[in-house]
Amino acid sequence: MKKVLLIVLVAMLCPYIVAAQAKHIHLILDKYEKRKKVESIIISPAVLQMAGNGNYNASTKELLSKISEMRIVNVKDGAEENGKPLSIIIRNDLDKVLTGERFSRVLKMQDGEELLELFVTKNEEGVLVFLATSPKEFAIISIFGNIDKSVINAVMTGGIKVK
Repeated sequence: MKKVLLIVLVAMLCPYIVAAQAKHIHLILDKYEKRKKVESIIISPAVLQMAGNGNYNASTKELLSKISEMRIVNVKDGAEENGKPLSIIIRNDLDKVLTGERFSRVLKMQDGEELLELFVTKNEEGVLVFLATSPKEFAIISIFGNIDKSVINAVMTGGIKVK
């Protein structure tokens, strides 16, 4: 009986835990997006919905319907806070969230001084986060929504272009 109650309790709390994951990523991006030498793009749910109504095939429309928001934050070389590179400060904040139990790193690609990493929440309702690090800039691309295998596969095979 105790196991059943525990399972029911965990199942009831899962949506709140997922929302907290997305909230942490949003808070970090909100905190830094208005700084000098930081560029920010937010693609809202309304824009994604309009895109989903476009002249696309059924699989693209289904894929777009799973994404609720996209955010891109790009930190240029030379951005500093208190004498420390802003990219390192942001990366440290993100690492606190991304290296926890709720995210998995599904891709790490090193090419010289450039590093691309892809993190995804361990459940379907959540966040997909790209981190692109190079000597000249640091970019965060986050995709929020129903992140299932089809979204991850689309990202990895070019169904969603991440540049």
